[in-house]
Amino acid sequence: MRMLNIDPLAIIPFERSPTFNPFVDKCIETARQRNYLNDTFQEKHIIIGAAAAHHAYLYHEGTESHDIPVLSSLLMAFIYFIDDNGFQQQSIAQFGSRLVSGRPQLEKGLDDMVAATAELADMYEPITGDLLRMTIQAYVMSNQLEQELESGGMQSKVNKNAPFFPTIMKTSTSCGTLAFLLSFPCDVPSTSYIQALVDGIWVHDITSDIMSYYKEAINGEFTRIEQIAQMKGSPGSDVLGDLVKTMVQSHERTIRVLSASDPSGSLVSYYTRAIEGFVVFQALYPRYRIAEFGIFSF
Repeated sequence: MRMLNIDPLAIIPFERSPTFNPFVDKCIETARQRNYLNDTFQEKHIIIGAAAAHHAYLYHEGTESHDIPVLSSLLMAFIYFIDDNGFQQQSIAQFGSRLVSGRPQLEKGLDDMVAATAELADMYEPITGDLLRMTIQAYVMSNQLEQELESGGMQSKVNKNAPFFPTIMKTSTSCGTLAFLLSFPCDVPSTSYIQALVDGIWVHDITSDIMSYYKEAINGEFTRIEQIAQMKGSPGSDVLGDLVKTMVQSHERTIRVLSASDPSGSLVSYYTRAIEGFVVFQALYPRYRIAEFGIFSF
């Protein structure tokens, strides 16, 4: 938070933000109009997606990219739904093959997610659009892989000769690519920010690790941090500290690359507003349990 110039004492709860509830209502109404809601995919799932998009992407409202906040909230709602095992495993397992063959998914919600992804992707030029599409397919695939590793008892057995496997898994499951790319307006050429892509993804990935670590440790989850710690024979807290340092380096490089591409500072502003928004969202949302540290003024 200090590195991102976020003052924990200045953070206000969701309900005290004048734009939060109206935005959530707008997202829920949009989901209802699109017939997304049912007995399993409910308003509570839209709310978490809306909370993330409100803090990360609301600055797009009033611009050419005004549809990004609501559409991204719907897409992130589906992502969280997948993360919480909302869809049947058979539906997840067949997602990719059905997607590329043009067949309907086994569950309507996955078709809805595909439609939301396509709508967002088509707003951008082909390079960014295809990256957005591939990110979602990789995310669903990695969810299936996680399930298979867990059922096979392999999730807690990372081979020391596969040091990059935890990183690949994290990159697939975090949607860092999606989060970084949606930072930028749809009328900005992809070539102006593409060189910052890897570090930008890294920033989002590590931020997710850091902000999720507390609740995941309580739940006994074998996270990337614990996987790396196991391979190194180090405590998870040491790995967490190293990742924070890496995140700072990637953040600084991202800013330098974007500044060189756009001396006006607009690209840097888009990027920093989004990543700061995600950190505040994760700090506030009960799912991550950060409030338990008592660092806020409320």
